Amino acid sequence: MKITLAKQAGFCFGVKRAVDLAENAPPRGGAVYTLGPLIHNSQVTNRLARQGVRNIDHLAQVKEGTVIFRSHGVSPQTLEEAQRLQLNIVDATCPFVKNAQAEAKKLAENGYTVVVVGEREHPEVQAVAAWAKGCALIVGNTAEAEQLPPLAKAGIVAQTTLSLREFHEITEIIRGKAEHIEVCPTICNATLERQAAAEELAKKADLMIVIGGKHSANTSRLAEICAKTGTPTYHIETAQELKREWFTGVKQAGITAGASTPDWIIEEVYHTMQDLDFSKAFEESIKEIDRGGIVTGTVIQVGRDEVFVDIGYKSEGIIPRNELTVKSDVQPADIVSVGDVIEVFVLKQEGKDGYPILSKKRADARKGWVKIEETYKAGTVQTVPVLEAVKGGLVVSINDLRGFVPASQVERRFVADLSGYVGKELRVKILEIDRGKNKVVLSQKVVLEEEAAKSKEETMAVIEEGQIREGIVRRLTDYGAFVDIGGIEGLLHVSEMSWQRVKDPASIVKAGEQISVKILKIDRENYKISLGLKQTQADPWSLVAEKYQVGELHKGTVVRLTKFGAFVALEPGIDGLVHISQLAETRVNKPDDVVTVGEEVTVKIVDVNPQERRIGLSMREVQQEREAQAEAAVDSDEADG
Repeated sequence: MKITLAKQAGFCFGVKRAVDLAENAPPRGGAVYTLGPLIHNSQVTNRLARQGVRNIDHLAQVKEGTVIFRSHGVSPQTLEEAQRLQLNIVDATCPFVKNAQAEAKKLAENGYTVVVVGEREHPEVQAVAAWAKGCALIVGNTAEAEQLPPLAKAGIVAQTTLSLREFHEITEIIRGKAEHIEVCPTICNATLERQAAAEELAKKADLMIVIGGKHSANTSRLAEICAKTGTPTYHIETAQELKREWFTGVKQAGITAGASTPDWIIEEVYHTMQDLDFSKAFEESIKEIDRGGIVTGTVIQVGRDEVFVDIGYKSEGIIPRNELTVKSDVQPADIVSVGDVIEVFVLKQEGKDGYPILSKKRADARKGWVKIEETYKAGTVQTVPVLEAVKGGLVVSINDLRGFVPASQVERRFVADLSGYVGKELRVKILEIDRGKNKVVLSQKVVLEEEAAKSKEETMAVIEEGQIREGIVRRLTDYGAFVDIGGIEGLLHVSEMSWQRVKDPASIVKAGEQISVKILKIDRENYKISLGLKQTQADPWSLVAEKYQVGELHKGTVVRLTKFGAFVALEPGIDGLVHISQLAETRVNKPDDVVTVGEEVTVKIVDVNPQERRIGLSMREVQQEREAQAEAAVDSDEADG
């Protein structure tokens, strides 16, 4: 006869935790007690009794000593009473039960009628209902669900060992009775996995043995699930209950066990069923783990400070929050979810509570190093997020490792304040790696320079003198501006910025501005390019011959004084010269004796030469004309008189 043990059988981590706490509870000022049976397994509770851990029904039975709250949890009233009596309390409540209690409390506080789905007399169900503070109804089956009155707001929590199918059936009935419903998934993941494994094995076996306390709700449900497959199923507590006739003609027998069943009872049953060493078969069904190894597991619970992972070992493993990821200021729920299959690194086979201590970030780092070494050899570019700015550079995340980008390697130019890069991404290449020191040094500057060099060559290959190209002003100087026209910078001299005289380049262009420029000259050997901006604009001198005729009077503004005269702007880009001899009718020693820069004057056009970009002007002739007109007016008045 072949005997197969279900993949998930025996103590769950909540029960194991409770038993460990009871066995190691130090008596302080008296004996050690459990308030009600610690778990629903008389063999375990009897063994604890032999060790001096006594069972009580009421706190009033204790005057001093240590009281252990069992895995099923207690009501808030019981907790308050224990505190009032100043008893030393060891809380062995299963974390999943605590979660159900918290959900019930929160729902009640938010105005929900709490519906607890489970066995009415079960201590876990009664404790969960008590946390709803008088706002709870208990429903044990679909018939009871049908009897519920209409509800405005119904919040549903489940006994942690309830079957998922039964929970869904009852939930659907309640959904039809409530205007608003909130369903809290409080069934233990380990319970669901245990039930699924038992059902799968029962479908293949000729007979199923279900081991566990007769009062254990989760064991009873396992027996029901196995029986519903049509396979003969027997629920026993110990090996002494086995009967030889059950196995007549059985070729394959399956064993499963409730969450309150210890390994030694399973071992005894297995040994009795077949005269073999159970421990060998039992150990083979449990994955071995080694410190420093990497194993695969399934996330079964995500807490605030730790994550529980089923790695197929005799107990679930724990990933402390700081071993989840290299990223800081993130919640465990941001990294993993219940049901995720992940690889973890084994830090310790057993921590202080007996659970393996695991690390996701170290498993990720080991895989990350393989990728990093491949990337380093290939010289490929990677996009990485910036985690923080530190003295001397930036810390980034690369393949689940922390990498460092020195300040000198962030940009092609030096950046004094790096704080603005936090939360952004860089495109980097790896400069240096040292796996022994867990060191990865990266550079974005290398990537940018390689791209600039490539762009520079591509641009030089296609540009020609006379082309108009778009460019970005990179920096300004006293003599002009440097404009990037595609990986290469050309000089836009101040004299080529505008058709009119420019004193300050910043008055024409700004750093970062995109402009159109004309390529005036290319020195391909030295990668030098001369650019023009005014050449992209209309030349005002092209219309001078039409707009300005000799003999016409025009207003203008004095823009510049020289020893030989004054330059007057007739319009932007068109300056004419008033020679010193044409400033006034009298002799002028210095132009500034007659005019000042910025002064508006009336001038007469005396010469126009568009080819040489010259216009001759006269203020003296304007004065002479005005005087002649004045004399003529006087003569006319005298004649009339």
